[in-house]
Amino acid sequence: MDFIKLFDACVKETKPRLDKYTTPTSLDTTLKEEDIGLDSLDLTLSIILVMDVYGIPETQDFNIPTESLKTVMDYMHENKTRDFDSVEAAMKEVV
Repeated sequence: MDFIKLFDACVKETKPRLDKYTTPTSLDTTLKEEDIGLDSLDLTLSIILVMDVYGIPETQDFNIPTESLKTVMDYMHENKTRDFDSVEAAMKEVV
């Protein structure tokens, strides 16, 4: 499953206004507000939804490294309890 597309879908599901959001094009994209346009609440809500996709309990959310999309993806892949074949299937399950 394409992690960038999944992250983007989660942002679009949790953030009501996307005017400052910059869709990531690389896993090297940093998750700083000035780079991606998400404030700390937007980022937290998006990551919680990604965690739900991968079946990771929310109690672990403070352990997630958020330097870049790659660090988030690596954490999700190391800790997941489920996976999906497509972003569409994942989003259907959690939304």
